[in-house]
Amino acid sequence: MPKYYIMLVDRDRNEMYVPVKAFLNPYDGQPAFASGMPQFFGGTDEDDDPPAAVLKKEVSQESRQTLKLESDAAQDLFTSGNMYFYWAAADGWSDTGTPWGSAREANEAEMDRIQIVDLTQFDADWDNNGLIEELINQCQSRDAPLQGKADFDESATREAFIELLRLLLE
Repeated sequence: MPKYYIMLVDRDRNEMYVPVKAFLNPYDGQPAFASGMPQFFGGTDEDDDPPAAVLKKEVSQESRQTLKLESDAAQDLFTSGNMYFYWAAADGWSDTGTPWGSAREANEAEMDRIQIVDLTQFDADWDNNGLIEELINQCQSRDAPLQGKADFDESATREAFIELLRLLLE
């Protein structure tokens, strides 16, 4: 089954809205994959829905209803196997005005928080590791579990962040 992921970006404000993975998987109580690390919004398409529908639902769930994606806002970014990464500019998503609160369902508990990342703190001349280090710093993920960091370092998500940051820093 395909997996669809998206990052919300406000280029006018030089910001990226980055979800940070919860330490525990809300479905089984075990340590989450890439726990405590920056993520894209998204998930697996289990119902053969179009990518836009999956992304819209996942942004709503994982932001605990604080953010809303317009269904046609996704722009292609990066593909790895059955994982498709997208990004959306500020005219394709909005803040709903709903305050971040406790998760009401397991699908809302996948993310611990959303960090607003300041894109002006990155330098296009940095190597990939430098970009990721700044992302981790701004997402306050320094204290993530060692396994979470190892998962992230080997993930397609890390590569997608590099692709996105390079695109945004052009």
